[in-house]
Amino acid sequence: MLSSVRKIIRTTDAAAAGAYLSLFRERNALLCFLFHSVFLDDRESRQNRVHPLQRTTVAQFRAFVRYYQAEGYQFIRPADLFAGLDPDGKYALITFDDGYFNNTRALPILEEFAAPATFFITTDNVQRCKSFWWDVHWRESAARALSHDAIVRDGRALKSMTTEQIEEELLRRHGRSAFAPRGDLDRPFTPTELRDFSRHPLVGLGNHTANHAILSNYSARAGRQQIAGAQEAIQSMTGLRPVAIAYPNGAHSTQIQRWCVDAGLKCGFTIEPRKTALPLDMDSQAAMRIGRFMPDGDEPIQRQCRTFRSDVQLYGKVHAGFRRLSQYRTRYSLQSETSAQPSSDK
Repeated sequence: MLSSVRKIIRTTDAAAAGAYLSLFRERNALLCFLFHSVFLDDRESRQNRVHPLQRTTVAQFRAFVRYYQAEGYQFIRPADLFAGLDPDGKYALITFDDGYFNNTRALPILEEFAAPATFFITTDNVQRCKSFWWDVHWRESAARALSHDAIVRDGRALKSMTTEQIEEELLRRHGRSAFAPRGDLDRPFTPTELRDFSRHPLVGLGNHTANHAILSNYSARAGRQQIAGAQEAIQSMTGLRPVAIAYPNGAHSTQIQRWCVDAGLKCGFTIEPRKTALPLDMDSQAAMRIGRFMPDGDEPIQRQCRTFRSDVQLYGKVHAGFRRLSQYRTRYSLQSETSAQPSSDK
């Protein structure tokens, strides 16, 4: 149901974008983009070895970068935001979340177009050579012939927990061996690979917490430890100290932003699909909640690229409303469960 609604909205946006860009000049802005895995081809993306989110292939990623370069966009990195962007310019910022080794497949394309990218790293998985929990959940659930909708619903329920609780539940269901990577597609970088990768002039690193913590599920102390732990781990492994964070699952708030600033981070990236108007005041709270578009490999890539440029988009507003509703339902469910439990007072 949700996928059908999403498709209708995106089709509407694409049609509106075509009309808008044929009649008006797009407003100069910063467009940020989020990717996860990079697949060799569509067949590999459907093997259920990793969560199929986005399904971006090498060919699609190349078409994406080529499109924005042809449209006059300048590819930048987070550090460029602090130097100040020309309000009359058009900018694109490429990001990858999590720290998959398969992200190395993007490097030849970045080199071809001289486009930098920032890779947000979940450090515990790198240091422990451990599969990401959502891949374990997807792979094991698919192997048990659960339906797509059932897997999605269960995954959404898991996201109301801390990562520690999620992994404990998946260990109970599937055993410790389920967290062993199956190959180069689903595994994270090793510390040595990450260090070498980070030395490439087009590669930047960012904070994605120690264990992909959905920070809204954590206490202040635990959340701060997640952020600071990733900062220290990235510096230990690579010698670099990030200035940017991508909030896992997009979970952020004024309080979470404060934890990040206290850890020395200067900008934060959400998963809210929207353009960022110029000039961007890097001393404001807006710098800690920069939106990102997430291209979908199941839809025509050039049509999406054109849509993201439009200044009239319905999907971003619906997406924000749905996230607020989901967060409200999760909080209500947790409160109901807590109130239904018998009191421990005697």
